[in-house]
This record gives sequence, structure tokens and C-alpha cells, in this order.
Amino acid sequence: MKGTIVSAWVKTSKNLFGEDLVNEALTHEGISPNKVFTPSEDIEDSKALGIVDYIANSLGEKSSEIWRQIGIDNINTFSKDYPAFFKFKNLYSFLKAMYDIHVVMTKRIPGAKPPILNVEPLERNKAIMSYSSPREMFAYFHGMLEGASKYFEEDIQVETLEKGNNYTKISISFPEEVYNKKVYKLNKFLSFGFIRSFETKIGLASLLLAGIPLALLSNYVEGRILVSLILTLSFLVPIIIGKVLLRPLKNVFESIGDVEERDLSFERNISTNDFLEDINNRLNNIKASIKTDFVGYKATTDELNVFGDKFNQISNNMSITSQEINSVVEQVAHGAISQAEETEGAAYRLNSSIKVLNNIGERENKGKEELETAVNKISNGFENLKYSSDSLNKVMDEFSLVKEKGIILQDRAKNVTEIVETVERIAEQTNLLALNASIEASRAGEYGKGFTVVAMEIRKLAEGSREAVQSINDILKAFVMEIDGLVTDIEEQYNVLDEEKSNLNHLSIETSHTVASIQNVANLIIELVNELNKETMAMNQISEHIESLAAIAEENSASSEEVSANVTTYTDEIKSMTKRIAEFKKVSEDFSEDLEKYVI
Repeated sequence: MKGTIVSAWVKTSKNLFGEDLVNEALTHEGISPNKVFTPSEDIEDSKALGIVDYIANSLGEKSSEIWRQIGIDNINTFSKDYPAFFKFKNLYSFLKAMYDIHVVMTKRIPGAKPPILNVEPLERNKAIMSYSSPREMFAYFHGMLEGASKYFEEDIQVETLEKGNNYTKISISFPEEVYNKKVYKLNKFLSFGFIRSFETKIGLASLLLAGIPLALLSNYVEGRILVSLILTLSFLVPIIIGKVLLRPLKNVFESIGDVEERDLSFERNISTNDFLEDINNRLNNIKASIKTDFVGYKATTDELNVFGDKFNQISNNMSITSQEINSVVEQVAHGAISQAEETEGAAYRLNSSIKVLNNIGERENKGKEELETAVNKISNGFENLKYSSDSLNKVMDEFSLVKEKGIILQDRAKNVTEIVETVERIAEQTNLLALNASIEASRAGEYGKGFTVVAMEIRKLAEGSREAVQSINDILKAFVMEIDGLVTDIEEQYNVLDEEKSNLNHLSIETSHTVASIQNVANLIIELVNELNKETMAMNQISEHIESLAAIAEENSASSEEVSANVTTYTDEIKSMTKRIAEFKKVSEDFSEDLEKYVI
């Protein structure tokens, strides 16, 4: 279903049932309430019909009743959108032209498939109308028929004659005469059902009314009288027969008069079975053909008028715009001159800045090299520090072994002291033994003298041993004290070294972080220097472009002055075109008024 039809339905529905309800129906069918339907756009039948079904359900009405109301009001909508299609003398002429209107609409809206409508006269004020559509929509059809009768202010009577799938036929009784047909019996009688030659009909009438009667009278009437009768009848019969047979010319002349009066709305029909009927039929065909053409002509004049209005508005806007453009171009011309001067100054200042920037870039490149060297030295120093830390850890491990050996030595010195004490106890026992031996030797008298000498020697030896032990013990105590002092010193130095080792390890870790940060900063600075070099190159290119722009600005300055002159000429041409469009609008309106003289 074409968008222009759906658009008319939506517009009518909003007038009848309110904008909110129709917007809800559109949204329900997946169509935006703000959608603009284009004439050639195809809308699915299910969605278009679904809009009306939703409205009917919401109002508690049958869909057929909603369609009937839409059909009634749609006539008003179409009459505003397509006024040329409603400029007919009466309702019958409008309905008769519906087929032609649909042909025009189909040409203007490619792909449109309107229903097939046909109207044929039946009696003086009655006609039969058939409606055929694959969508059926009979209620909509009857609603539009009712709306059309209200538009043309004619009270009609409608009766359904047939109704089937996709098809219905109705009879319409009009308040005024819509069909006229006269039957001329003599003309039909003389045709004998097959004779259409007018001359033959006159000949037959002369034969029947003059020839045969005179032939019969020739046996009973004298020669002079017969001759008088023959002459009289030969003169009068053709005149009378011709006059009677040519009575249909009145209808033919009336049809010609209708054409002369530009009234094509009424169709006059005669039945004579001769050339007069053919002439009248051809006049009716000419009327129908002209009416068909005028349907398109009037629609075209409406479009021309609308087009003229729009074009006139556009031309006025163009005239105003051209004046504004002219003003802007003049400003652009002055601006171009200023721009050229400013561009040259900017190019000079930019070149000076670029020289400074290039100098900074060179210094930054030197600084980058020194920074890379410093970073390498810091990295090497960190490696040395790390190596010293590792070496100190190894020394601490070895010093730990010395500490352990000192403790072992201290323990062994204590063991020697215990041995000396044992020896000292043995010396005391030996001395005591020598003393006891001397006592026993004295008791023995003479026999104990030798033993007394031995006892004395043993006592001397014991005393010497005791003195030696005492001396060793003094020395050993001094040695143990020195060993204890050494072990204490070793422990103190070990603790100091251990603390220094911790500090050095901590310093190594912090130094590693610092080196990493310095490395990152160095990398960032190097990247910035590289970017600075790139930007310097880009600025050099920009400088070259600005110098080119300066040259172009000078050319634009000259061109803008030329454009300003051309725009002035263009503005004058638009003013001239506006006058011509006004003349075109006047011609279109005059043509439309001329067409209005024809009543269809």
C-alpha cells in the first residue's frame, strides 16, 4: 500500500479520533509517530490495516464502522490535497471520472494499485457502479461514497446489487438527471435492423410512401392527376421523411452546443441506427476523451500553481541569500587581503620560532647523548654496587665460619684449662704422696733412707709440676681471656658487618629502583627529544605550507574580488529570474482559470 494513501488515512484518523490514539496505533504496528510517508513508499497491508484495527479495538467499535468514518472524512482530506480531482459539475461526473483519476494517480505514484471503479448509466437518474479491490474494504468504499455525496451536496440512494470476494456492485439514484437517451422509432424502423445508410432509409421511405402508393393509384387515376400526384409526392415525401429522420440532429447540435459552452458534464445519447447515432457517439467519445485529458490538465495546473508558489518562495530566498552572499563575499575579499598580510607575518614569525626550535632541538640532542652516557654510568655503578653487595655476602658467610671456629677454639681452651686443673690436682696428690713417703721412711729408720731420697725427689718434682701447672694455668687463663675477647670482637664485628650487609642490601634494592626510575625517565626524555625532533620537522613542513598559503592567500585576494563581481551579476540574474517566475505564476493561474471554463 502506497505511503500517500496511508498518510491520508493517518491524517484523517487524527482528525477523527485524536492524535494520541493514532500515535499509539502507529507505535503498536512498529511505525514511528513522527514518520513522514513518501508517495512511492510501500507500507505492508497488515500494518496499514492494523492501525485501524487497533483504533477500533480501543474505541470498542467494529473495524468496518471505523473504516466508514475514515472514508467519509477522507474526501475532505483528498479534496484539500488534490483539489483538481474534485472540480466536477456533479457527483455523477466525479464518480464517472474516478477511473481516469486513478489512472493519473498510478502514473504519478509508480507502483500504486488503486481499486477498479466503473460507473455506467442505467436510467435517467440512476447508474450502476462496480468496485473491485483485492483488499476488499467495502466499508471504506461506502464511506467515501457517502463523503462524496456530502461534498457535492447531493442526496443519493444506494442499493447493493451484488457482493462477492473482492467485488461489489451497487445502484445509485441521483437527485438530478445524469443520463439522457432518446430512441427515434422511424429511424430504427427504416433500418430494418441492419440498414445504417441514411440515403437508403430516405429511398425506402420514398418508396413506401410515394412509389408504391402511386404505382397502385396509376390503375385508377387519370394521367394528369397521376402526374400531379407524382410530382407532389416526389417533392413532399423526401422533405417530410428527411425532416423526420433528421430530428436527432437536434440532440447532436445540443451536444455540439455543450462543447461550445465548454460543458462536458452531460452525456446525450440517441438511438437511430445510422450515421447520426455514430456522430453523437463520436461526440460523446470526444467529450469523454477531453474530460479524461482535463482531469490530468487540472491536476497539472494545481501542481504548477503549487510549484510556482514554492519556486517563487525559493527564488525570493535565493535573492535574499544572494544579497547576503554578495555581502559575505565582499567581507571575504577584505578578509582575504588581511589574511594574506597576516599569513606573511605569521610565516615570518613562524620561521623565527622554528629557528629557535631547531637550536633547542640540537641542544636537546646533545643533552640526550649525555643523558644516555650518564644513565649507562649509573647502570654500571649499580652493577658494581650489586657486585660489592654480593661479595660482602660471601665475606659474611666466610666470617661466619671464623666466628664458629673462634667459638670452637674457646671451647677447646676451656678443655685445656680443665686438663691443667687435673694435672694440678695430680701434682698436689703427688706432693702429698711424697710427704707420706718421707714420714714412712723416717719410721723405717735406717732402712728407709733410700726411699726418703726418692720421696724428696718426688716432692721436688711435684712442687715443680705444681709451679709449672700454675704458670701454665696463668698463661692459659690469659690465653682464654684473649680468646674470649677475640670471640667477642669477632661477634661485634660480625654484627656490624651483618648490619652493614643489611644496609647495603637495602641500598642495593633502593638503588635498583632508582636506576629503573632513572632509566624510565631517561627513556621518556629520549622519547620526548625524538618527538621534539619530529615536531621540529613537522613545523618545518608547516612553515613551508604557510609560505604556500601566503601565496595562495594573495591569489585568493584577487579571486575573491573577481567572485564579488560575479556574485553581483548572479544577484541581478536571480532578481530577473524572480520576475520571470512571477510571470510564470501569472501564466499558470491564467491557464487554470481558462481550464475552469470547462465544466466536467
